[in-house]
Amino acid sequence: MDEAIIVKKNYDEFSEKEWNRLEGFHFEFELTKIMLHRHLKPGKILDIGGGPGRYSLYLASLGYDVTLVDLSDGNIEFAKKKASELSLDIKAYQGDARDLSKLLLGEYDTILLMGPLYHLFKVEDREKCVLEVKKHLKSDGVLFVSFISLIGGLNYYLDMCPLEIINETALDLFDCMEQDISWSGTAFTASTFIENDEIEPFFNKLGFEKITIFGQEGITGTRLHTIEESTDEVRDFYLKLSLRLCEKKKYFPHSNHIMYIGKIK
Repeated sequence: MDEAIIVKKNYDEFSEKEWNRLEGFHFEFELTKIMLHRHLKPGKILDIGGGPGRYSLYLASLGYDVTLVDLSDGNIEFAKKKASELSLDIKAYQGDARDLSKLLLGEYDTILLMGPLYHLFKVEDREKCVLEVKKHLKSDGVLFVSFISLIGGLNYYLDMCPLEIINETALDLFDCMEQDISWSGTAFTASTFIENDEIEPFFNKLGFEKITIFGQEGITGTRLHTIEESTDEVRDFYLKLSLRLCEKKKYFPHSNHIMYIGKIK
């Protein structure tokens, strides 16, 4: 079965759960918002694979012209409903990131690709997504792409349920960690966890130049649950520390998500 079918079914059913994943204070959301403000281009934004619209609606609330595209009809309907509740204006369409031709999209100053590449198993399919993006990104535009890191699965167990890993059957993840290669399989849904050293060469091959790469949880990935439930003073301290260190490659293994920011060569 095409993993996209599995992913679509998951998000059709759990759109609200995905929205709530970033409810409240989360290092992934807070750090990514800071980096968006630091690097995005003023103008039109296309959010491909933006789920139920957490980033789309945040950017729309700041006055940006935002278009959301997602594989899941459930996510699109949830995003439209949430936009109406918040009195925000976004355009939202169902579509597959590998082929956006039916949507007749134009060109955009900033494109977000914060989901599709960590749900597709084949490198060729991930390349299709990025080449679709390239058709719609202005020559001086900026691309933001998220990955789940190879160590993200381990971080989850360390933070949330360290004893449960003993009975886990998908331990080939650790074989991939030992071999320094990406892993694809069933996690929360069909997912690919990236080997960090594969990211920059992947985009170089497709005609992009790196602006920066950073860990979206900073150095807090293995202790997120504890820190995010702490006081404002504690959270503020670790957020500032994570921002200082998030672009340092040697600390990427502490993050569950890695973001590539680039531009067309």
